Amino acid sequence: AAFRCSMLVGFTLARSPLLLSLSMATSEARNRQTYLRASAAVIWDVDGTLVESTTLGFTATNEVLSTSGYRMVTEDEYKLGCRFTTPDRFNYHIERPAGSAEGGQLGDLFDKTYVRRVSRETAGLFDGLEKLLRSLTIAGHPMAVLSNACGEYVRAVLSANELDEKPGVRVPLFKEALGADEVAEAKPSGAGLLEICSRIEAVPEASVYVGDAPTDGKAARAAGMRSVGVAWGANPAAALEADFDVVVSDVPALIVALRTLLGDDEKS
Repeated sequence: AAFRCSMLVGFTLARSPLLLSLSMATSEARNRQTYLRASAAVIWDVDGTLVESTTLGFTATNEVLSTSGYRMVTEDEYKLGCRFTTPDRFNYHIERPAGSAEGGQLGDLFDKTYVRRVSRETAGLFDGLEKLLRSLTIAGHPMAVLSNACGEYVRAVLSANELDEKPGVRVPLFKEALGADEVAEAKPSGAGLLEICSRIEAVPEASVYVGDAPTDGKAARAAGMRSVGVAWGANPAAALEADFDVVVSDVPALIVALRTLLGDDEKS
């Protein structure tokens, strides 16, 4: 009899309007949190942000310049040029105006050289980033990549680091991965970021772009996005502060910045 009584009490409590109301409120809050995170994307630059590829890019650049009869550049000159798209980076190196045909021809040679040498050794993720990327995915934030390099290179980097889709083996961490040759306008225009947000159904104002060059910060601002500049790439913190909302020097600081900008502290 005592058992039947406890069963009846439990059943009555389970049917309680108050408990049902609390359950519905909890479910609605959870659904809202899921929606907010799904609309708040994190979009990444590649070279100097996700991966350390300085030696790869610098060596390939000088090979193209020297075999084409041009003066080789220093590493500092190479890094300064990285704020441009590949064709205009070569125009910068050979002192031609932006948009000149010579830069485009050298850029094509560079892409052919660069892409086939991509590996985890030549373009590996910076320490601590893989764990962060997987944590953001688990948290429900969609991710994408936008680079001023060519799209073929971008996808080669993701494949080398096993971040792309391999049916039956792994799911992709990034919903989109585009290069400057695949969007309407390269950075510092915000066009590429807006196109990616549209494709992955993210809200630009709720999303964050992470990059290592002033042009990345300018692109985020043009797209109406928040931005984080990382000072472990081609530019020191002082060169980034004017164009980014937040500048960080290590991955733990990046984690804090992303949680703040994405509002995860308030949603959790």
